[in-house]
Amino acid sequence: MSDYLDPNNEELLKDFFAEAEQQVEQLESNILVIENDPSNHEAIDEIFRAAHTLKGGSATVEMMELSHFTHVVEDVLDEIRSDRLKVDEDVVDLLLTSIDVIKAMLEARQNGSVYEENIDSIVEKLHGYIPQNGGKASAKAAKAKPAAAAKPAAAPAPAPQPAAAASAPSEVLVLPDITEDEFTELKQTCEGKQKLWCIAVKFDENNPMNTVGGIQVFAALKNVGNVLKTVPDFDALYEDQFYENVFYYLATEAEGAEIEDCAFLSDVTLITDAHLLEDYTTGTAADPSVASAAAAKPAAKPAPAPAASAPITPSDDVPAGNMTSEQSELLGDILNDNVLKPEPKKEEKKAEPKKEGTAAHAQQSSILRVDSRRIDNLLNLVSEAVINKASFNQLAMQNAAELSHFQSIEAEYKERLHNLFDKLPDYMEQIKDGIPSVEIRKTILKEYGSLSNIFDEYESEAKSISGKFRSYTQNLGTIAGDLQEGVMKIRMVPINQIFSRFPRVVRDLQRDLNKKIDLVIEGEDTELDKSVVEDLLDPIMHCVRNSVDHGIETPEVRIAAGKPETGTILLKASNEGNQIVIEIKDDGAGIDVEKVRKKAVERGLIHPDKAVTEQDAFNLIMQPGFSTAEKISNISGRGVGLDVVKTMINNLKGTISINSAKGKGTSFIIKLPLTLAIIQGLLVRVGKEVYSIPIANVIESQCINISEINHIDNYEIMNVRNEVISVLRLSRLFGIAESVQTDECYIVIVGTQEKKIGVMVDALIGEEDVVIKPLKDQFTNSPGIAGASILGDGSVSLIIDVGQLLELGVKQELLAQAQAQYVQ
Repeated sequence: MSDYLDPNNEELLKDFFAEAEQQVEQLESNILVIENDPSNHEAIDEIFRAAHTLKGGSATVEMMELSHFTHVVEDVLDEIRSDRLKVDEDVVDLLLTSIDVIKAMLEARQNGSVYEENIDSIVEKLHGYIPQNGGKASAKAAKAKPAAAAKPAAAPAPAPQPAAAASAPSEVLVLPDITEDEFTELKQTCEGKQKLWCIAVKFDENNPMNTVGGIQVFAALKNVGNVLKTVPDFDALYEDQFYENVFYYLATEAEGAEIEDCAFLSDVTLITDAHLLEDYTTGTAADPSVASAAAAKPAAKPAPAPAASAPITPSDDVPAGNMTSEQSELLGDILNDNVLKPEPKKEEKKAEPKKEGTAAHAQQSSILRVDSRRIDNLLNLVSEAVINKASFNQLAMQNAAELSHFQSIEAEYKERLHNLFDKLPDYMEQIKDGIPSVEIRKTILKEYGSLSNIFDEYESEAKSISGKFRSYTQNLGTIAGDLQEGVMKIRMVPINQIFSRFPRVVRDLQRDLNKKIDLVIEGEDTELDKSVVEDLLDPIMHCVRNSVDHGIETPEVRIAAGKPETGTILLKASNEGNQIVIEIKDDGAGIDVEKVRKKAVERGLIHPDKAVTEQDAFNLIMQPGFSTAEKISNISGRGVGLDVVKTMINNLKGTISINSAKGKGTSFIIKLPLTLAIIQGLLVRVGKEVYSIPIANVIESQCINISEINHIDNYEIMNVRNEVISVLRLSRLFGIAESVQTDECYIVIVGTQEKKIGVMVDALIGEEDVVIKPLKDQFTNSPGIAGASILGDGSVSLIIDVGQLLELGVKQELLAQAQAQYVQ
């Protein structure tokens, strides 16, 4: 196993791979959809969002080759989404080829290596569909050709002497490729008379402290300007890894000679070369062998085997001073024979694990880790259920025996009653013959008097069986309740599975944005249903990234505002009844209502003269494609974010609300049901139909006189403790014939404290646990309906979607009332 897939990160990587596979599947399936229907904007948006999520996720776990490549794919998808690029067969083929590359990159990482195939031709084709970056791919391809040609020509040589290397005028370091967007962003960061420089530094591997050389030069360059970016990333320079070549992007007013003198450190660096970057370019012509070596070095740590992009020399592993030049050359030949020659076998070896890796990954995605004590509890409950089942079996046998006994008693009763009726004429004759009636009565009682209590014994046994049945039923109810709770606990997983990812996310983002942020996590042991957890990562990720990018200010701005230079983001989870509440809170700048209004006017979402309240601004930032970012980056600016959060939270039957104060911070509050499988519902009757309203959405219920309902502008309203609440008749909404009008009606008030509506029903039946069954086929998109449930009597009860009810109820109520008035 490579250092990258270390035991501490293995669980997080499994989660990433599972999610990445879902994103790739979503990409592939939706690309096939737009091949047949290029105008399907919903599929195009899903493709773009999946690529955006995959790019951000891969960067979070430092799979930069995947992140960079997906960023290029995302640029093409942005062209499609903006209707600047027409989807045709060539575009679909290229996108599917790109998906194959992404799959291969993921498989390589799962196998503990880094994807090393040359994809310059695919990247060049992708750039060909991006007009503003048209020249980028060709320059990159041109650079790649001499590098590829240099591979067979290169030969192992003795370890280079530092002095010779320093004086070699032909050795020029190749500048790394950056995108035009990155170049523009770096140029915009330069202030006043500052210019953008790229300083290429080659380090001395023989230096005993070679792994910290990159940090030493970084600290030195900060004395003459602002270091904006490093290649490799700044975080990588902190690791215990030697990088032979490091590139620093510097904003400074100093000249090249002064910069090179500042970057050159005796016994640490061999070459320092400063390049002034005035216009965008993808690189500088250089010795291809140096470029190959520069590319191979950073990839050496995660790869399990030496990279094949350059020949292996003894200096990579053994100090040159320990062997003669002949021994060094011989060892180099042996190493390069073993590693570089069998190229076809390498491809075969990579092709074989492909199926195995995919199969293993598919199995991992269905695994749920459960505390053994919970399984033991379930086993105990099952054993009690088995005992209860045996009790019911015995009771059934006893009841069958008693039924047989009853049938025999009934037969005897009928026979004796028949005999009595047969003898009645004889008794009548005896009375006529003068026999006293008292004597005849005694005779009848003697022979048939026992008929009055012939069923007493059976009645006693029947009462005993009935009592046992009630007792066993109560036991079964208790066991079923505990079993239900136990099964739900098995599906419950700690939200820490998500929260544990964010320290690294915030750490990387604050470095990229030059901010200082403390992430405080509370309630990470709070549990919720696994199906909810699986869909909760993206919404929280978007909220956290929004807080980091838009919320927390830079240290300079915070100090000027009288705040600590380190901002704080609180990620908190807690239980509230049968709901879980997740809060993402920052102490940043808050939401600028005026800035939101200007952006909304610019996008044509509102009229320029419209006044925007705080709540209006909060709603606007959740519109699809809305972003206040000034420029596009890996973090924000593409209009993908809070609209995704709102959509996904709605799909989870939850709610999201925003609270913000300018200059003080913003908080996102997400409320979700603990499980989506079983909920508590309030059963109500409308006409002959029974509906279930989730108890979590019920605020209160009242029985009122129909005269208490008033009309204002075609709205039906009622007054509840001096609060005006709109009234919605479910019978009108769902087209159900209204029952006979009475003086009283039932109102169920649903919604949240901010947004309420009163639902008029005919009767309240009671509370009951409701098992949600999804609707299929033509019923899937039925408005106002979240699902269905089967009641105890076998009838079907539809479950009300309160969120949709709040949106469409008023519209349909107005329409129905207008039609009713028109008829009158």
